[in-house]
Amino acid sequence: MFDLPRLFAPLAGTNLKTIEMYVVGGAVRDSLLGLAPKDIDYVAVGTTPDTLIDLGFQQVGQDFPVFLHPKSHVEVALARTERKTQQGHTGFVVHADPSVTLETDLLRRDFTINAMAISRTGELIDPFGGQQDLNSRLLRHVSTAFSEDPLRILRGIRFLAQLGRFDFQLADETVHLMQSMADSLNELSVERVIVELDKTLASERPEHGLSQLDRLKVTDMLAPELPTLPKSFVCMSTDARLAEWVLSNEPTIDCVSRYAATFRFTNQRSQFLSAVIRLKDLTLVDPEACLQAMSQLGWLRGNAPNPVLDALLLEFDQTQLITVPLTRWLFIRDRVRAVSATPFVNAGLSGKALGEAIYAERLRVLSTEISAPGTAPGL
Repeated sequence: MFDLPRLFAPLAGTNLKTIEMYVVGGAVRDSLLGLAPKDIDYVAVGTTPDTLIDLGFQQVGQDFPVFLHPKSHVEVALARTERKTQQGHTGFVVHADPSVTLETDLLRRDFTINAMAISRTGELIDPFGGQQDLNSRLLRHVSTAFSEDPLRILRGIRFLAQLGRFDFQLADETVHLMQSMADSLNELSVERVIVELDKTLASERPEHGLSQLDRLKVTDMLAPELPTLPKSFVCMSTDARLAEWVLSNEPTIDCVSRYAATFRFTNQRSQFLSAVIRLKDLTLVDPEACLQAMSQLGWLRGNAPNPVLDALLLEFDQTQLITVPLTRWLFIRDRVRAVSATPFVNAGLSGKALGEAIYAERLRVLSTEISAPGTAPGL
């Protein structure tokens, strides 16, 4: 059932025969689903930090019982308990000593399908019915301690998206618990929220997870102006998928500016979303409006176009959500950008007169390109 050599290979090269060592979490879940685990997490039971350090392990941080293997550098955690002491995702006191059992460690985990372990002999340890829930395609919380960490709401949404091909559903009791936790999302840092949402957008079927936002009563907390989702996502990159979500609604530049400030978007993400919103319904009927949009997007500045942004725009073209194809917009932009100030400076123009001459020439080139594509002269 399990590929034990592959699962435990990263622990080779160190004498761990006297230590109880288990593969836990997502690697167990994925193995049972027939997927190749991407990341493998290990838990050591009945041992101490000093024992691992003597074997060459390096502790990660001072207060967290996680250690790096001396050769493979995979992480090995000591079996531990957690006690909630303050609000937020990190407000826990961690306790680890040799008396903490594997079952106690698994009890603190989020969902039953993530609360299983595999021993080095291939035994499946499943104290909370994770395999049954896996077979039933259910995402169910392990215990009421789930409610102590509001980030788990977003993790649940992400797991639904990542396991989209299997069509997992939330157990009713987990839905009710998540609904009762909705207000506590305010305790999370915006960085944690956007990381989870980005992971969801990067998943196999983002819509399968994001479609639960409203049901879990968290839409108003996260994205009140984005209640509508695409039926399925066309693009592959996270930024392009976010734009698909945004354009499925009735977005405005002000809307994006608010989200950009709230979630601290990168400049690239903000510029990309601004571009697709400004160009969404813009046609080539009014050359002056087109030139104004290009100016607002910063396309006519002296610096060269950002190739990463251009690549995002070209990727987004496949959605057909923009009235004029983005390939066309980029071609026109480059023709307009070819207008040079040099001949006007050589003619003695400066100041306002120079600006007006450049504007007039850009407008002429743009108008020509609109009426007779490919004929506008480059200067």
